Amino acid sequence: MNLNGYILAFDLDGTLVDTAPDIIDALNKVLAEAGIKPFHLDEARPMIGRGSMELLRRAYALAGQPPLSQEEEKPLLHRLLTLYEAHINDQSRVYDGMVAALDTLEAAGARFAVCTNKPNYLAVKLLETLGLSRRFGSIKGADVVRHKKPAAGHLKACIDEMDGDMRQVIMIGDSETDFLTAKAADVQCILFTHGYSERPLAELNADALLDHYRDLPAAVMRCIK
Repeated sequence: MNLNGYILAFDLDGTLVDTAPDIIDALNKVLAEAGIKPFHLDEARPMIGRGSMELLRRAYALAGQPPLSQEEEKPLLHRLLTLYEAHINDQSRVYDGMVAALDTLEAAGARFAVCTNKPNYLAVKLLETLGLSRRFGSIKGADVVRHKKPAAGHLKACIDEMDGDMRQVIMIGDSETDFLTAKAADVQCILFTHGYSERPLAELNADALLDHYRDLPAAVMRCIK
């Protein structure tokens, strides 16, 4: 297996790490402070993936609340991010087999990036607390690029930072957002079923659909042949 020159760009939440318990805990605390009934974890999982502000907006909408004004959004977003940062790795966990898969792929010459709609400082902090940040040549959250996923420019910014070639990139994610990012950038896409996608992944035409990280190295090799 020779992956020299290839960059595998990973989404973070729902792809590398199951962060839903900590994210939804923070969200539910914000909702409780506003007198809104909290969400069950499984009910709220599909709301993750489009950024923190969108998470708040969707939570309010699903709770039957009127749309938030810009004046209301800013303090709520600040509160959500503050609560989440304070408990960023209380319950989050890397997916089974992920570290071993990265070891195998790295040994074959692949390099890695993180392309996430999470705020950049939180993405870096989470990966640092998990001891994973050193593995990624680029980590870019939604707030450090001009247009976030599914815009192709978000992915391209990661690859440019690593002096990579977009013809040797595979996007790896768990949602329609990641699929659309890959499509916009004209790169191949591998999706994991263990994430937070609202849309059934079988409806998308991803190059591979995986249930477990043990299958990732073989899927990557099929993509490059």
